[in-house]
Order: sequence, then C-alpha cells, then structure tokens
Amino acid sequence: MDKIIEWVLEKPDSLSIVSTGRESNMAQANRDIAGHAGISVVGEVDETGKLIPEFYFPYIGSTHTSSEAQITAEKQVERNGFVGMLEDHRLGTALIFTVRNHTDAMKRRMDDFYNIWYRKVNLSALGTDGIILLGQEISEKVLKQAEEDKKKRRRLMREAHEGDASAMETIARNDIHKYHLVMRRLEETDVYTVVKSFLMPYGIETERYYFLASIKASQLVENPFSHEKFYRLLLEVNEIEMVLAINEKDLTGIPEPGRRIRCHAWFMGEIH
Repeated sequence: MDKIIEWVLEKPDSLSIVSTGRESNMAQANRDIAGHAGISVVGEVDETGKLIPEFYFPYIGSTHTSSEAQITAEKQVERNGFVGMLEDHRLGTALIFTVRNHTDAMKRRMDDFYNIWYRKVNLSALGTDGIILLGQEISEKVLKQAEEDKKKRRRLMREAHEGDASAMETIARNDIHKYHLVMRRLEETDVYTVVKSFLMPYGIETERYYFLASIKASQLVENPFSHEKFYRLLLEVNEIEMVLAINEKDLTGIPEPGRRIRCHAWFMGEIH
C-alpha cells in the first residue's frame, strides 16, 4: 500500500489544499488508474510542503448528476473525512455516502460552520457479489401510468415533508394498497418480475447498500497494475443515475444495457 500511496503523491491527476487553521493545511491527491477509477490520499501538509497521509480510499468518478435534492455533509469524528446524506423523495430513504471531495467540504465548513448543505451530487459506488438479471418488458400504457403515479407520489412526499398530515395519510393508504397488490401478484410470479429496482442499507457500515438497478451503459476496463478487468456501469436505481465499478470476477452474468444488476456496494459522492 505504501508503494501505491507513493505512486499517487508522485504525480497526482488533481491536488487540492485547504487551510484548516493558523498553521495547518489539509490536502487531497487523486490519481486515476483506469476508467476514471483510482486512489485518493488525504492528509496534512507539513512545513516543507509534503503531504503526510492520514487516510486513503479507492474511488470511481462520475460526471452524471444523480440528484439536486438537499444534501448535508458531516465531518467524521475519527478523521478529516466527511459523510454526506442525500434526502431525495425518489429514493424513499435517506442515502448516506462517503464524500469524495473532502477538501471542498472542509473549505465550506471553515467558511460557514453552521450551514453545511449542498444542492448537487454525482453518486458512484464500488460493488461486489453482483448478479445480472433480465430486464422487464413494460407496455407504453403501463409506463405512462407509472410516470403519472410517480409525479403524484413526489408531490405528496414534498407536502408530507413540509408537515401536511393529509399527504402523510394518503401516502400510507397508497403504500398499504400497493403492498396488497404486490402480495397477490407474488402468488403467481417471482419478485424480480414485480420489482423493477430497490435500495436498502446493508450491514453496520452506513455507506453500504444492497440494491437492484437497471443498466443503461456498460464498459469493460483493464487495470494496468493488476491486469484484472472491471466493469464501469451507468445505472438507474429508483429513478436516480449513478456509476458502479465492479470486478469482472465479482459478477455473475454479462452486464448489457436493458438488463439489471443486483449487488452490494459502498457508496460515495462528489458534492457541489
């Protein structure tokens, strides 16, 4: 690992520094390995200008804006890292992720300690235990109705978020009705025919999730160091786009657009 950190610091693709006190600076160095995936090293800058590593993590970059809902960032107690929380009504749950651009979050924290929120995030994830499933064939009529239902639900979720009791009751009633419909359908067919996608927390680590998503684009990339291959996938889960990197060995099946992937993943996000 020391050799890899040395390689990152020797010639980083990007280097950002932020002042955290009178005589203290925090820096983050990123270096791509392949397919916009690489290693990020975060630490303090000493008096000679050298970055002293505090922690490091692998990343997969994304240029796709996943959400423009409200995002908050909290500093981790044990280190100079940040954890983000996305509250997007489409997800149905608050999504917690590791912040990729730590120095930007630190600068914002130093500028305005009490109001750390953001309006845009590019989500990405590193996956394992992946299984490829067939896609769903859905008629135009059903798709149109589903789109109308989503708009109504988003409106109700906004109103409920603002404290509207009537909207909360309507959501609860609709969810119970949907639950009974699903249970009836499951008597005749399998769950993956009924459910298009899902996202749920996995394990005790807050940034880890188990999900089912539709594949929109797929690219096979070779790691020049290990000569292993990994897939870089553009996915849609609960109407939100994100990028996933997964080792070819950790995947059962061939990921192609139109199919779906079910896997465990560690989530990260670049916040703006």
